[in-house]
Amino acid sequence: MKHFAIVFVIVALFISTQAKAVGFYIEPGITYEKGDNKLEWPAPLGDSTGNTRGLGVDLKLGMHVESSFFIALEGAYSKPHFEQSATNYDADAKSTLYGAVIGAQMPVVGLRIWAGYIFGGELDPDESGGVDVKFKDARGPKVGLGFKILMLSLNVEYMDLEYNDSVLEKPGSVAGSLDNKLKNKLGLVSLSIPLTL
Repeated sequence: MKHFAIVFVIVALFISTQAKAVGFYIEPGITYEKGDNKLEWPAPLGDSTGNTRGLGVDLKLGMHVESSFFIALEGAYSKPHFEQSATNYDADAKSTLYGAVIGAQMPVVGLRIWAGYIFGGELDPDESGGVDVKFKDARGPKVGLGFKILMLSLNVEYMDLEYNDSVLEKPGSVAGSLDNKLKNKLGLVSLSIPLTL
């Protein structure tokens, strides 16, 4: 993560000092996510699989060069439904993610590509069956591909996230503590408005 942050800052400084046509970049969007996750619960439950799915919003803010290259900070909020097999966990959740991206696009119509890194975030499902769990400190890479027609862009993204801190807030019938990482492979489709000002 530190290496990506350093590269991000260097690229942003280079763009701002060397490029002639630099401007402000903003991209709000509406997202739908589908994730497949794995978690190791305390004994006797062991490994379990699950999924998340639901709607959210996303916002990228940064700078662009001649409307063709962009670099931005990104924040996302969603309310997915969370399910896990070991405890039959089934509840609505709140998710926040933040990170940075760098990408390229054709100015008016055409292909857009980007890559980035998630620096942090949380996934907080509601209580289910007396068990309440929270996942914090999300990290991982992301890639995206989109097609822009005038103001609108239809996008697909993939993130390989690992939540480094798992907290069992209410254990219910689960014995022991939950010290394991949640791994979530997350796919998104989104409709966004990339604006270069």
